[in-house]
Amino acid sequence: MVDGFVYANNEPDHPLAGAQVGARVRLPSFDPPWIVLHHRLDAVRPARWPGRLFRVRSVPAETEEERVALEGAGWNLRADASYRRVFAVDVLAELSPALLFGPNGAAVVEVLDRADRLTEVVARDLAAARHPGAAGAYRRAWERWLSGQPNGAAYRDGDHSGVLAVPGAGPAGSPIGSGFAAISICVTASARQRAGSAAFIFDEDDDEELLVEPWSTAGAALIEAAMALGAPELVDEADRATLTAAWRAIRRP
Repeated sequence: MVDGFVYANNEPDHPLAGAQVGARVRLPSFDPPWIVLHHRLDAVRPARWPGRLFRVRSVPAETEEERVALEGAGWNLRADASYRRVFAVDVLAELSPALLFGPNGAAVVEVLDRADRLTEVVARDLAAARHPGAAGAYRRAWERWLSGQPNGAAYRDGDHSGVLAVPGAGPAGSPIGSGFAAISICVTASARQRAGSAAFIFDEDDDEELLVEPWSTAGAALIEAAMALGAPELVDEADRATLTAAWRAIRRP
């Protein structure tokens, strides 16, 4: 038995959709997708928002067939992997998803929720109010964070003005865990839902879709606000005002 954490997005087909504390959740078969049990909170990476966070305990295999299937599900995982794949868990507790984003995670969640319901009108307001010095302030916060990470020195010479995570620098990957990446995913989903293909251009050099204005700048503004709100120890008063200028503009009554 192993204790760990499972993040369940709000999709109805997620194994823990509708799960309650005290319940045992078992997959109907040994086929993927499996339940991903993370050993550490800072290893949980929510691919979609919003969702629910559970502390769980894996259930030992009940048959030889299940034991063999479990071994097969984990055959390609490294010994030091931060997660494992399981077929059944006992739900021990439901936790606030804000825990995924550090001590000030509640503030990050507020930004995430706004990103999740971002409209083109608000995106234009964010883009218009973004401070011209925001990229520099964001980069400085990253430099301060990297200076305190066990492997941060190797990354300090880069330009971090648009970075979402530096996984090799330390366990959390960023000052607010997976918060920056989650905001980016939400902004992209909002743009696709509300503007469709008009919100994107295709970059043939990198073979990927890129957001166009105002979505791209709005996304940057929300990510920068999350840095100041989620990791206030990394910014001084001036940089905090710079990073949150657009955020404060859309939150005025």
